[in-house]
Amino acid sequence: METQSIEIDKELIESCHLYKDRWHTLKGFVMDMIKLGIQTKFGGLTTYDTMKTDTNKEKRKGEGEVFYTSKVDNIINKEKTKKWIFKENKIPKSLEFCKDLIVKFWGVKKGFHTEDAFKLLIGPKGLAGIYTNHGQSAVTDQLEEGIANKWQSITLKNYIAFGRPKNADKEPVTGHPAQRVWKDGGFVD
Repeated sequence: METQSIEIDKELIESCHLYKDRWHTLKGFVMDMIKLGIQTKFGGLTTYDTMKTDTNKEKRKGEGEVFYTSKVDNIINKEKTKKWIFKENKIPKSLEFCKDLIVKFWGVKKGFHTEDAFKLLIGPKGLAGIYTNHGQSAVTDQLEEGIANKWQSITLKNYIAFGRPKNADKEPVTGHPAQRVWKDGGFVD
């Protein structure tokens, strides 16, 4: 195939980079878009509906081939959704004392890095809840453990279930009755 170089506006190239898939080369993407544009403009196709032939189904009795229409997304004019980006200034002032640990945890954590995940982490079900119920040291301990173990999230529910609070009520030690000592006509504790 013989090729020819043409000049393309930089803004158009940047737009192509926004809409192309990661696996697609820029050259291949531009060629596909030009081909699609020519087919749409001069081939009688619309950007929304195309006619497709179902080759897997047999012909029905007395009828021709089976045709169906399907909705095809208009990928040319589709707006790209912007990915949420974590910024240090989104950490509330109440958790300012552990700002560097939160940033470090967000960098190593497993799972999703979405706005909802961040709100869960710093909200009342996360670090803010641990801070109000158990104090500053519990928050820093949880963040340090989360960084070391690359946890997916830190929540109050998991802290209560699995955390080891220092002020936890200890269960009384119940020994076997034979462990008690008999001295001077009575048991000694």
